[in-house]
Amino acid sequence: MSPRPDRPSSSAARPRRRAVGDRAMQRATLIALGVGIVLDVLVIVLAAMIGEPPALSGALIGAGLTLVIVLPTVAVAFAGKHLSPVSMAATVLGSWAVKMLIVILVLIAVRDLDAVSTRWIGLALLVGAVSAVFVEAVLLARSRQPLEVEPPEDPSERPPGS
Repeated sequence: MSPRPDRPSSSAARPRRRAVGDRAMQRATLIALGVGIVLDVLVIVLAAMIGEPPALSGALIGAGLTLVIVLPTVAVAFAGKHLSPVSMAATVLGSWAVKMLIVILVLIAVRDLDAVSTRWIGLALLVGAVSAVFVEAVLLARSRQPLEVEPPEDPSERPPGS
């Protein structure tokens, strides 16, 4: 005889709502990536129109760093549905640490180069990455799913002897 009760568990009776949240996260990250790329292309075009080689190279590096910041978020959004909550948290934190390390190392490497404008790197990062993160945050806030938590069982409502 099975030690499990015959009644279905409460989690089996409820429909799974994670898929809706997964789709919202994927859609938000893809839209954020698109917004970041479009805005960075505009910054690159503006830097090219100025005609200064350091401006263009700075804008290109900043756009590349924008991709370093946004693409792992998109990848985690698509891989997240296959991960446990702990693995997902570790993946998000690990990818964030790697992204920041790459950005810091690149900025340190180009800080004294005359051929690269750090102002344009900053502008491209600000326009691309920050706007992408902002768009993603707004979309996720709008599509958030309600947290359904069952209240704890009140001991006074239990039948005697159980």
